[in-house]
Amino acid sequence: MYMNFEKVNEKFAILVVSCDKYSDLWGPFFSLFWRFWPDCPFTLYLLSNTIGVDDKRVKNLLIGKDISWSDNLINSLNQLKEHYILLFMDDLFLIESVKTDKFIKLLKTTFENNAKYVTMDPLYKPDKHFNDLVGLISKGAIYRASTVLTIWDRSVLLELLKNGESAWDFEIYGTIRSDKYDDFYATCDNYFNVINGVIKGKWQRSAIRKIKSLGVEIDLIKRNRMTFSETILFYFKRQQTKILYLMPAQYRRAIKDVILRGKYEYNLR
Repeated sequence: MYMNFEKVNEKFAILVVSCDKYSDLWGPFFSLFWRFWPDCPFTLYLLSNTIGVDDKRVKNLLIGKDISWSDNLINSLNQLKEHYILLFMDDLFLIESVKTDKFIKLLKTTFENNAKYVTMDPLYKPDKHFNDLVGLISKGAIYRASTVLTIWDRSVLLELLKNGESAWDFEIYGTIRSDKYDDFYATCDNYFNVINGVIKGKWQRSAIRKIKSLGVEIDLIKRNRMTFSETILFYFKRQQTKILYLMPAQYRRAIKDVILRGKYEYNLR
């Protein structure tokens, strides 16, 4: 599909969200990124604090002191001019080839419909049909504002972000704040096959095995592995989310609030 990439790059860019303390991930991340998406035609930024990656294909976006996940992201977004931003977390490692033509079709429908947000996370499916590529995410849906493999209208993301929040806080409170907006979408198909390498600062053991099987080295001195009990807990939380998606959409937030025992006042804030 033909697109004028000069104009696209004025409107769209990819932002890899990271910070100095996760710089040990950049080697394997970019090694796999360029292996599985060698023809990526888009501007690629790396968000960090004071150090960047030595790669001419990447534009280092240094924002200074590490304050919080949200503060760092706000500071970086204020430096950008592109209308749409794809958030790509530094601990999501590509493990299969990206089909550029397929992704370009998604971008085209994003632009044409003035989407505020499009999530490509295969865990989160749309509530309502829109077209063959995407469906709508209803107001009141859980994880309506996610950080994983999401295309954002930059101005909308900036409005939803609040100083001092972590990524986990944002997926709770940002989701509730997102109810003021229409045009939130989820894809019907998968666009990026990735493995979540690091959970709460520690390597997943299955990710270590997968990444090493691809011939990529990992620094296991700077970062610990998850313990067996941490791995089991993460697995059950992941299954918990999948079970939530089996419930009627209008009840998911209330059920999640019960599961969280009111920790986030999920329905009230």
